[in-house]
Amino acid sequence: MDVTPVILGDTPHIPSDILVRMEAVGIEEKSILIAAEGDLNESGRVTSIWMIATSDRVISISTDQSVPLVDPISFDQANDFRLRSTVGSSSIQAMYDGMPVSLIRFTNRHRERFQRVLFQLKRLKEGQPLQSHRLLAPDPRFCSQCGLTLPAVSQPCPRCVKHGAVFQRMLPLFRDYTKWAIVLVIFMAVGITLDLLPPFLTRILVDDVLTTGEHGDWLIWLVLGLAGALLFRSGVNIGIARLSTYIGTRITYDMRQRLFLKLEQMSIDYYDRMDVGQLMTRCMSDVEQLQGFVNQATQGFLINILTIFSIGVMLFYLDPTLAMYVMVPIPLVTGGTIFFYRRIYPMYYKVSDSHAKLTSMLNSILSGIRLVKAFAQEQRENRRFSSGNEAFRNARRRVDMNAGTFSPVMTFVFGLGGLIIWYAGGHDVLAERITLGTLMAFLGYVSMFYSPLSGLTQFSNWMTSFMASSQRIFEILDADPKLHDPPNPKSLTDVKGMIEFDHVVFGYDPYHPVVKDISFKIEPGQMIGIVGRSGSGKSTLVNLLCRFYDTQEGTVRIDGKDVRDLKRGDIRRHIGLVLQEPFLFRASIAENIAYGRPDAPIEDIIRSAKAANAHEFIMQHPAGYDSPLGEHGSGLSGGERQRISIARALLCDPAILILDEATSSVDTESEQQIQEALTRLCKDRTTIAIAHRLTTLRGADCIYVINNGRLAEYGDHEALMVQEGIYHRLVHIQTRLTSLEPA
Repeated sequence: MDVTPVILGDTPHIPSDILVRMEAVGIEEKSILIAAEGDLNESGRVTSIWMIATSDRVISISTDQSVPLVDPISFDQANDFRLRSTVGSSSIQAMYDGMPVSLIRFTNRHRERFQRVLFQLKRLKEGQPLQSHRLLAPDPRFCSQCGLTLPAVSQPCPRCVKHGAVFQRMLPLFRDYTKWAIVLVIFMAVGITLDLLPPFLTRILVDDVLTTGEHGDWLIWLVLGLAGALLFRSGVNIGIARLSTYIGTRITYDMRQRLFLKLEQMSIDYYDRMDVGQLMTRCMSDVEQLQGFVNQATQGFLINILTIFSIGVMLFYLDPTLAMYVMVPIPLVTGGTIFFYRRIYPMYYKVSDSHAKLTSMLNSILSGIRLVKAFAQEQRENRRFSSGNEAFRNARRRVDMNAGTFSPVMTFVFGLGGLIIWYAGGHDVLAERITLGTLMAFLGYVSMFYSPLSGLTQFSNWMTSFMASSQRIFEILDADPKLHDPPNPKSLTDVKGMIEFDHVVFGYDPYHPVVKDISFKIEPGQMIGIVGRSGSGKSTLVNLLCRFYDTQEGTVRIDGKDVRDLKRGDIRRHIGLVLQEPFLFRASIAENIAYGRPDAPIEDIIRSAKAANAHEFIMQHPAGYDSPLGEHGSGLSGGERQRISIARALLCDPAILILDEATSSVDTESEQQIQEALTRLCKDRTTIAIAHRLTTLRGADCIYVINNGRLAEYGDHEALMVQEGIYHRLVHIQTRLTSLEPA
């Protein structure tokens, strides 16, 4: 078979000595499908070693001639292939009647590469074609351009991101506030004009009133003019501050709403990768930087630019020669600012990242505070928090120390510029080339000129912080939800409840499928059970039915319609989900029951609670249905929380009901009450029950046994017991354990 092999290694081709040794065991180069390079031999010594796979066998060959060749392993001989992890290294093993045989060993930096290879080995063993695109897909953990480890899988690279694009994306946010922005610019222009007035009046006061003694009657009017300019400037400052605050808070509000809507759109696998604490930081702290952006753009950057231009005009009007001396520090300041920005930006990203990690850690510790106290791990968590706090302190200190060094240096440079004007201007006054009033006015304008320049150097300090926060915000906005509603979705009305899994293959890691080619059909109104060992893929089937994830292969259908052709909201409106650990919000009992139907009348809420055997314990609370619940439903027992969850599902009246270990974590008395509620809930609905307690499935129309991701057995309870297979063994194990329990 003449094929183009997929080569995965640090070198772009298979070494010639490997090809020679390979041909010695009867494998021709043209038959190679996969060639993957590892870096450890079986004794753990670093060496180049290659795994070669053809359509029917696999072999590992070392470049070290002293390592003897081992015969290729036929896919027909091996029962399975697996990846075994150890400290610092991993290996791929072939399984012979439950016994592992090591094929290749490698350091963990190559683990992701060989996970892909492992998946393809399994496919080749099953006679399925090679998926070259999966082997050659870029590693989502690293930047494809520079190789930097990404903050999270598939997130933008902080080094390669185009920083200028951040400002381009910020500008559209102002589009809805164009009118207010124009008013703001007018206010700033008026304010700058008022700022230019006092030095000009001071010149007249010194030259025409105080020095000559003439026009003494002007004194009162000039002083009143200075007071009026000061008063109007204060009013303009109030207007600018109020307008910029209005615009800034509105933009912050809009951005936070956009972030929340985006987070709601993201699929479940996004939250599998991202930390909730870090997402909270981005929605709260990082978004607040937008408020600073507006303040800096109006009261900082923009007004400073306008001020510098206006004062520059006045300086050249008063004395062009002295004005040229004023410009001497500007190249030094500009160069220093650029250097500072390039040095400080990476540090700000570390500040943001360490702050987010510290917030995440605090959220985790406080959420699990009962567990911390139960195992007396306060000291351990204190050390862990102290370590994160220290990282944040060091990052913050590094930034502030650099900023604290930069600012005095720039102040010194500006001070030198002022001294140059004192010397040159004083010399001109003594030579009677200019008047004292002109020098006083000029010095006033110079002070006003250097002040916004100093502000612009500080602007670079703020900009680096803003850029880091903005980048983290746009990382969320740019993230792909992966699960999208189709452009022309099919309608899902009058659901009968027929469900079909057709050759479904899925893995949370696409190179490690959890569900492997499963097919079965559930008729409307049937109750079916799904059993199997932990990790066999039972709950994954539920996730695929609810379209929390999409299949990698195969199809899931509801009433004959592919779930990928339906709106996700339509699917979930017709599915009721009762989980092993029910989640309750910090709200009243009634609000928790009515979560799926917020507009439900209280009569329907009470009716659902009675059907769920929850009404009696609810009425024992002082406020009844209005009783507030604590975090995660604290204040209720596990069984009570579960019955609230069942009442919530009953109120939505779903056509399809999913019970995921609904009674596994409650006591016997609570289980009996929950089973009674579930009996009412399951009536006339298609029901999928995942259960470890197999006695709860005796009345199921059909029970599907999942083993290692595959459908191993199916039938009703009696038929499966007759088969004496996996289900039979599980029932006998549970029966024996139950008989050992104390009465």
